[in-house]
Amino acid sequence: FSNLTLLIFTIFIFSCNGKAQRNKNVKNIYKNELESGIWETNGILGLNENTEKFTLTKFRERKFAGNLTSFSNKTNNFSSGYTAWCGNDNFTTVTGKYEFFDKDKLGISVDSVTYSGEWKKPNEIRRKKELVFLISKNEDKIIFTKQNE
Repeated sequence: FSNLTLLIFTIFIFSCNGKAQRNKNVKNIYKNELESGIWETNGILGLNENTEKFTLTKFRERKFAGNLTSFSNKTNNFSSGYTAWCGNDNFTTVTGKYEFFDKDKLGISVDSVTYSGEWKKPNEIRRKKELVFLISKNEDKIIFTKQNE
């Protein structure tokens, strides 16, 4: 009886390890598109872990002030931050790791938040839990919707 209890307990612990079950045999249908450019974003990805939804639109070169996000397929690092063409402002940049999985999911882990420009705030090192987003598309916009795990 005690061996059976120990076995069940062990299976329970390993099945609740905090990461989403990932199907790596399925190709993510958004990976190539998201890694092939820079994206205008309605917020800074990963800055506030309570943000439920992000909208991304392909960035086109011009005088621009707002949030930009990019994904590096060589290093699996992402960067998301505020930029302004004039260079005078409060700038916040979030960097971290990402992983595309299943056909339509993205997991991100924030490593740091950097404040520059007019900010008088210290930079942050973050090692918080992974945020998982469901990826969808609406015309020319890509939508990240936070998943509760």
